Amino acid sequence: MSRIMSPIIIWLLLSLLVVSCSKVDNTERTPVPGAEFRAKLASLNWGTDTTFVYGHKTPDVDAITSSLSYAKLMRTLGYNCKAKASSAINRETSYISKRLGFAIPELKTSVESNTRLILTDHTDYAQCVDGAREAIILQKIDHHVEGDIPDATIPFVRREMVGSTCSIVYECYKELGVAIDDETAKILLAGIVSDTRNLTKTTTKGIDSTAWKTLVAQLHLEDQIADINRQMAEAAYNYDGMTDAEIMLSDYKEYEINRRLVGFGSLACKDAEMKPFIARMLAVMPEVMKQKGRDMMFAKIDNLVANPDPKATDIPYIEEGTYFIYYGEGTKAIAESIFGSSLSEGVTYTSENLSRKQIVPKITELLQ
Repeated sequence: MSRIMSPIIIWLLLSLLVVSCSKVDNTERTPVPGAEFRAKLASLNWGTDTTFVYGHKTPDVDAITSSLSYAKLMRTLGYNCKAKASSAINRETSYISKRLGFAIPELKTSVESNTRLILTDHTDYAQCVDGAREAIILQKIDHHVEGDIPDATIPFVRREMVGSTCSIVYECYKELGVAIDDETAKILLAGIVSDTRNLTKTTTKGIDSTAWKTLVAQLHLEDQIADINRQMAEAAYNYDGMTDAEIMLSDYKEYEINRRLVGFGSLACKDAEMKPFIARMLAVMPEVMKQKGRDMMFAKIDNLVANPDPKATDIPYIEEGTYFIYYGEGTKAIAESIFGSSLSEGVTYTSENLSRKQIVPKITELLQ
């Protein structure tokens, strides 16, 4: 045989080489789920210490569960993150964590300078863990209008006007291709049920419904979710054994708007008990305002009426309008600009069912 390969043999060898290289190239070019998202996370200044993930002060269910689930997502991606709580949990959170069986974050009320933070479910310094102004905020995952922590100052922001922060976290898992295990599914579902009141609140969006349906199916809770929601609502509206100041602060947030320090409570009361309840809350407002060092105090009170549908045993009460109470210099003008003339001193009313995150932007506009 000639020592020189024929042109045909050379052509065949080159063809095989080209096919082989093409297969390698195709394998290498398989897209990674959420590649751009992952690249953005990898570009953050993580440092070597633990990054703490916090919901807002006086945390509700969504604040606790969004911080827990997002911290777990970051750990799954290889980042040293841990959820913490900046203050004690409320009764609804206590109930659902026991019912579904997940652990509450440890309490850590302040952080040192240059601690790295991820914020969930809030966008105002007044709601942050103490020390946040001197910390390094790497991310913000939130569903409120932009507060006094500007998006532009944070390397990564995911802020969407949906019903629950947990729905945004759910989206993140899906976009990154990270599996949601049953424990995380319970945590995410708790936040969504609470902040959308089982998809009934006006702030509920499509992603909330999609996440809810997927998580309920994964956990096989179709026959239990109505009862879970009812029990959560009862825990949230249960003020037994609490002082009036504790009630006012049971679901409370603070804001600094154009140098005015604002406190804002979110409450609920049965229609038949509303008049004396409002009187008690108005009476305690001066004490709470002084205790918290606020210039203005507001609270919305959801008006709960008996559900006229006798078959809806899972929802014994429905929201029918919102009372809005106020105390402090300038608060009457703000309340009446939003809701019209006062029913009596310190009290306005709207037939709409409004959430705090729908009212705060209106207050902000009037104060700026």
